[in-house]
Amino acid sequence: MKHQISKIKVKDGSDANQMLVKKLVRNFIAHGTLETTQTKAKILNAVMQNLVHKALSGTEASVNILLPYLQNRPAVDAFVADITKRQGTHPASGSVKMLKLGMRPGDAASIVRVIWTHQLPETAVKKTK
Repeated sequence: MKHQISKIKVKDGSDANQMLVKKLVRNFIAHGTLETTQTKAKILNAVMQNLVHKALSGTEASVNILLPYLQNRPAVDAFVADITKRQGTHPASGSVKMLKLGMRPGDAASIVRVIWTHQLPETAVKKTK
């Protein structure tokens, strides 16, 4: 049993939490930025740190860990290639940052924009377009 390990949870069931995390990861990777509540952003930040670390190692075992989040092999291969370009010589930690945007008018929830810390080099951006 792991004592004094805190995990950020959303009040839905465990299946709903897992699907929420997978949707957040897929949308963030696809668009490169995401606006969500602060609680969901903290969950996404923790998961993305682990996924970036796994993508940088590039082993087959790491790819198998990435597959449940990205759902297909071409997406995983593209993510691994994108991360190696994006991170370069930078360490895996701190690859995602959160910028506070303020409060949502309807329910006063704290809204955060999640972005990559290291942007793609200009040559990589031109090749993908």
